[in-house]
Amino acid sequence: MRNSRSLPILSNHKSEIILLILAISAIILTVFLLQERTQKAPDFQAKIYPNLEESFKLSDHKNKPVLINFWASWCVPCEVEFPHIQKMREIYNETDLAIFGINSFDLTEDAIQFTERLNISFQTGPDLYGKINELYQITGLPVTILVDKKGIIRQKKIGYIDDVTLKEWLVEELG
Repeated sequence: MRNSRSLPILSNHKSEIILLILAISAIILTVFLLQERTQKAPDFQAKIYPNLEESFKLSDHKNKPVLINFWASWCVPCEVEFPHIQKMREIYNETDLAIFGINSFDLTEDAIQFTERLNISFQTGPDLYGKINELYQITGLPVTILVDKKGIIRQKKIGYIDDVTLKEWLVEELG
């Protein structure tokens, strides 16, 4: 005879089911986070300002980190963060770190004037049809991405990035 205070046998199974659901949820979350941290950077090719005769291709920069910045001349936070990115170009030479700015949804003349006015020496070029923005799922500007030596996206910052964050990323990646 069962004690009236004991839980029905079904309750034991409910507890097991809840624990199983929690364990599965934890596994799914872990896989999702690991996938995010090991996402291969999509390859792209873009012309380089000012003459648009040369091209930058991500896959040409294997075995070194690549800092990618999505920007536009009309984007105020982009203008504020560009000197920080330029400073990284001055600290790290091109053999150690590739830097490429992807100009998004902008007029070519405005973009070139913007880089000249800010005295930018790192390479930039247009994403004329938004294909690169689509590859990287860019929905607003600015966005900065750090791709490691193996081509894996290690960092992604949506919105303004400061020089402290950039330095932390690059010290961690380059030592």
